[in-house]
Amino acid sequence: MENPKLNNEKLPVAVEKISYIFSLNAEKRICVVGTSCVGKSTLLSYLPEAVDMDDLLFGNEQKGIEPLLTQEERDYVCGPWTPEVGQFMTKKAHELIKIEARRPVFGTIVFPSDLVIEITVPDNILRERVRRRNADEKDVFNMKAQIESEIKKSGIEKIVVENI
Repeated sequence: MENPKLNNEKLPVAVEKISYIFSLNAEKRICVVGTSCVGKSTLLSYLPEAVDMDDLLFGNEQKGIEPLLTQEERDYVCGPWTPEVGQFMTKKAHELIKIEARRPVFGTIVFPSDLVIEITVPDNILRERVRRRNADEKDVFNMKAQIESEIKKSGIEKIVVENI
């Protein structure tokens, strides 16, 4: 299926880099991670071979993806965020999502895989994006630290792609 965005506009540099990494590593299971506000959803919109972790867990009717979480689980994780909710979400995501070659998964959780692509932006740009979205800066930077820690603990090969 051809992505209409590819016909009408110049690709962001990060999309070109990620596409190249995907092509060089087609036989590998690839996990693409980054904190909120680094542009994962925007990049994902240019990469039809990849899928969003949230689409898999919560479903996406437009894309024909049935949710992996039950309605009760979705209601629980969409309520007030607590560390317990975060732990539950990570545990369920690891149980339910298995990355396959040629089907990279984008998200905020490091999954068992052969390669991790970490999407980053410089901290000053991240702060500006957080401000524009009215996101919580502390939460975004805590998530960033958590992702970096998970990558390090995983021992999985990592490639960093800056999305500016």
